[in-house]
Amino acid sequence: MPLTIRFINKTDYEPGVALGEITLDDFVESFESWLTFWNVDQYENQWREGIHRLLEGAPKSCLITSIAEPKYEHFGAWWKLYRDGEYVVVQNQLLHSMVLGSNFNSENPYEFIPDRSSRSEDAVAVSEWCIKFNSIRPL
Repeated sequence: MPLTIRFINKTDYEPGVALGEITLDDFVESFESWLTFWNVDQYENQWREGIHRLLEGAPKSCLITSIAEPKYEHFGAWWKLYRDGEYVVVQNQLLHSMVLGSNFNSENPYEFIPDRSSRSEDAVAVSEWCIKFNSIRPL
């Protein structure tokens, strides 16, 4: 499958942290999910919802891989998903109050996904991965 996201180790990795992995075609990256604000079930539910939204026609969605209390300056990480014709473009980004504002709502993160840009504010190219839309399956 071109897009998978899962926990590799939910309990014994480190106190308060679960180890996960995201796969985008042949690219694989590990991540650490903080378990202080969300638990494992909340992450997995958000991943299912994020994929479901995309499959149901939303032009953009996200997969949150780490989140702390949004009132902090740096409070997590997410993978933004953008539908582009027969592809989905994926970008990784830190969740940062300087970028998203202090009103970020973890119950509805989708309203905070910015429009896709292939350049950062400093005009630096953003890393992107493209996967075929029709190969994505529900989690």
